[in-house]
Amino acid sequence: MITLDDYLNDCLVNEAHRRKFIDLTSSRIQYNLGGAKRSFALSDPEELVRARAVSYLILRKSYSPQRIRVEVKVPRRTPSDWADVVVYADDDLKTPYLVVETKAPGKKEADISQAIEQLFGNANSLRSPYGLLDYGNGSMFFDVMNYPAEERDANRRGDRGSVPELYGQVSSFRLIAGQIGSDIKAVGAKELEGKVKRAHSIIWAGGKRDPLFAFREWSKLVYAKIEDERMTRSSEPRRFQVGANESDVKVSTRIQMLFCEANARDGSVFPGDEDILLPDQKIVEVVRVLEDISFTDTDLDVIGRAFEFFFGSVFRGELGQYFTMRPLARFALAMLDPKNSDHIIDITCGSGGFLLEALIQVWAKIAREYQGRGGLVEKNKIDFAQNNIYGIEIHQTLAQICRINLLIHHDGHCNIEGDRSCLDKEFASQRLSEGMKFEIVVGNPPFGDSVKEGDRDQLGANSLSSFELAKSCKEIPSEHIIIEQAVNMLCAGGRFALVVPDGVLNNQSAGCARVRRFLGSRGFVEAVVSLPDHAFRTSGAQNKTSILFFKKFSDQESSLFKQRYDSAGGCWDSILEGAPANDRAFLEALSGMDGRVFFAEAENIGYTSTGKYSPSNDLYSDEDLMDDASIAETRDAGGSEKQARSILREYRCFQEDPRGYACHQPNCAVLDWDKAWSAHHSHRLDAKYHVFKAREFETSVPEGWTKRKLGELLEPREAKIRPDLAPDKLFTVLSLSQNGEFSAREAGKGNNPPEWLGMYFEDSSSTWYEVHEGDIVYSSIDLWRGCIGVVPKEFDGAIVTKEFPVYRLSAHLVDLSYLDVLLRSESCKRAFRAITTGHSNRRRTQRSDFENLEVSFPKDHKEQFALAEQVVRARKDLARSREQFIEAQQYFNDIINNL
Repeated sequence: MITLDDYLNDCLVNEAHRRKFIDLTSSRIQYNLGGAKRSFALSDPEELVRARAVSYLILRKSYSPQRIRVEVKVPRRTPSDWADVVVYADDDLKTPYLVVETKAPGKKEADISQAIEQLFGNANSLRSPYGLLDYGNGSMFFDVMNYPAEERDANRRGDRGSVPELYGQVSSFRLIAGQIGSDIKAVGAKELEGKVKRAHSIIWAGGKRDPLFAFREWSKLVYAKIEDERMTRSSEPRRFQVGANESDVKVSTRIQMLFCEANARDGSVFPGDEDILLPDQKIVEVVRVLEDISFTDTDLDVIGRAFEFFFGSVFRGELGQYFTMRPLARFALAMLDPKNSDHIIDITCGSGGFLLEALIQVWAKIAREYQGRGGLVEKNKIDFAQNNIYGIEIHQTLAQICRINLLIHHDGHCNIEGDRSCLDKEFASQRLSEGMKFEIVVGNPPFGDSVKEGDRDQLGANSLSSFELAKSCKEIPSEHIIIEQAVNMLCAGGRFALVVPDGVLNNQSAGCARVRRFLGSRGFVEAVVSLPDHAFRTSGAQNKTSILFFKKFSDQESSLFKQRYDSAGGCWDSILEGAPANDRAFLEALSGMDGRVFFAEAENIGYTSTGKYSPSNDLYSDEDLMDDASIAETRDAGGSEKQARSILREYRCFQEDPRGYACHQPNCAVLDWDKAWSAHHSHRLDAKYHVFKAREFETSVPEGWTKRKLGELLEPREAKIRPDLAPDKLFTVLSLSQNGEFSAREAGKGNNPPEWLGMYFEDSSSTWYEVHEGDIVYSSIDLWRGCIGVVPKEFDGAIVTKEFPVYRLSAHLVDLSYLDVLLRSESCKRAFRAITTGHSNRRRTQRSDFENLEVSFPKDHKEQFALAEQVVRARKDLARSREQFIEAQQYFNDIINNL
């Protein structure tokens, strides 16, 4: 008895099943031929022969399923007869081309003779020029039309293999491998980007397909194309093209075979049983778009520019969290300056941006260092790509995308570990499982999530107890132990560059402080580069981030640090704890280490908040990435010799002479490692703070002016109040805007009570304070946005929570009107941004940091008043103008409404 396995074990039928030309269940077979779907019992032996015949005609003879039908009624046959399979020559199914009669295997000669007569009867009645008898273990192909009606021998043309492919039409191809002018060619970035986007949009189909699915299928087609580019012999037609007189199914079958061959040759990208899961028509459309370009011949940097914003536009929303914009990856790798002997791993590789830059920069270095030795250049490039580039990505589909991305960029895809977290300890790669160490670790780790003990997705076969930062913890922020893992994966003297949330660098929580102590006890923080708020806005993230550059101690440095720490009375087992004795020993150990930290703050990073390219880039200039010969060539061609001192240029100057280096840019600062550590009681390491403090220290005071800390000018006012003790009293609760204006918080909005009556404060968990006219109030969460001001007369007696620290003038050194304007100035706003901690939209300012800010002012009160008067007058005029505008607008609306 015929079973489902008999169908699935037939390679042709199985392929037709995978491509949805037929559907198979345990008991039925359904033919999906155009709009006609016919279902039959699969247990009939003859049905298996028919399934093979249909699959053969589609997949090997390139006939469109739109033009094939099964069980076609034959006219003028009595009793009614049905042709098993009919292939038509037209889309309207009016002109039969081939009639197929199928019989079960094992028929006797008399049965076969009878079947031949039945075939001829059906073919003549349908006026088909050709007929095919298929009985499983044999077949006969006949020319029915061009011979006498009774002829059965002379018109026999062979077996099923003799059936003409696609009506006997001869396919011709215009793209021939190796032929000048007739082969695929390298293209520019703009054309390449346009074609790549067009191909993806065809698959995405206006949102019909899931973004991940669309990109995965796009990747498969690109994989097939690269297989064709690499493996098609010279003078042979390219297989990744649409030839003349080719059906969609013929092209699609050839592309599917290319993809299968690529998978068989290299199974590291897609599983071996994968198929391209797109309709034939879609495959052909994409092939038409991509067929004439060459990925393998196009310059690496051209490919990089073309894909830079394509990946950014695809990886928005759900996928945006995995994408690091190219300027950031390029800058980080340029700062690390990798060599072809370095082993590099991206521990959260996503789409592979950091690894691509590693390939581009190291390959460029190889080309310079081995110039004129072509064979050696190519060998060294291949060796580096295959043996020195590694990546780990927990998202399996993104790991595949990373491999494809690297493959498009000419290789480096072999060692990408998918479906694994970097926190795991068991990997498919034997080298990783054995604890391979790396000279360079890079990455943009996910943050904001917590890892719990027993989390198999994040930890795999590992446990939190194996991480020093997580000992005795049941849960820990993911970025903390990813940073520890990055350190663990470095060899002695190895370096990393990680994108980290600023909270790790400046939060005063015990967990973040432990991370900083861990880093300080394991190596040198070489550099911290602050990124603007919009760095990851295209991915939907609003976090404030920095790039942290770290160098692990050599074995000798590690021993020296531990020896000095122990000698100073520190307890190594509790080195991550902030006990006073440990702090003193820690600083003593650091003071003996010859290290300096480079801090920089970038406002412009080569792209805008919407992800569009921008020529403004504080990180690096194009000339920074050139060799000396290229720079000279650019200048000879009329390029400017005056170069902006980018952060990368400054850092290279610093590296050349760390002790003698003097900053050339106001956005950079350098401190000795121990001085940076002790500059703030929390040992904060964020660049925006240290750059600001360096500039603050260097700022001179004009003659007749003085400088004081805010804590010397202001004193806290803590007038606690219990609104619930006056249940019938209506209170005014203050709200403070980013332009320093106060307003009454609206009742009944969100979680606010319907009225601000005292009775509604009865169950309030907040502590409330009363403010008075002339008090200075700021938002401890939103001071960095500019939320600070002086309480006006109309809000005297209003109340605020403890999140709004209240101060009053404690000395008569400064006029209140001057201080009000000063605290709203750009200088103070910049200072407030520098002292905040955290990385989200709710960044906190500590009272001590606020009080320690220094401000400058004239000693003469009249001069203070004169400086502030113009701003105060303009502010009042603006308020009056706003009121007049509202009144005029309302008057106009009333007139129009009354019409």
